[in-house]
Amino acid sequence: MASCCLFGLSACGASIHALYEGDVRFEHCMAFDDRAEVKDTIRTACWDEWLKFYTFGQTRDRIEYAKLRTRQLRGGSDFADETLLASESRASQAVPEPTSAMAPPPMMMAVDAGTSAPPPPTDDKPLPPGSACSAACETSWTKCKKECLTPICNRQPCIGRCEDSCKDEYSECMRNCFM
Repeated sequence: MASCCLFGLSACGASIHALYEGDVRFEHCMAFDDRAEVKDTIRTACWDEWLKFYTFGQTRDRIEYAKLRTRQLRGGSDFADETLLASESRASQAVPEPTSAMAPPPMMMAVDAGTSAPPPPTDDKPLPPGSACSAACETSWTKCKKECLTPICNRQPCIGRCEDSCKDEYSECMRNCFM
């Protein structure tokens, strides 16, 4: 009984031999493409055979490349028309080509990092009371905090007192905003 289960488990999944044979045949067709003395009819037959019998377990990019290559060969192109290859590969490319093994992949989506300033107020949304004043208080507090880190005030007690005075100034400024 255990041998039946073991045999059943080993029979599941893609055959390693079929995957290997598909890889070898794909490289065989690629080698034909690199050799100038090989006729287009042989190249076309190689790619047709690979598409017909060896696509089991192969990646989608290889299958799409083989289809593209057979279309090019039937059209009489031997990579002479680079624009066809570039336009068709760009349309079906889900991920950009790597530029370096050490570099991260390039961004595919534009990301808006935003701006440091808040967007200008629109007429359809009223601003909360004191928002302009509170923005000015925040700017003043940020400037004060930066000044606390100057070389003149490099000891910890001095920095603490400076930060406390920044808090006091900010609190006073905010109180004035709502009066």
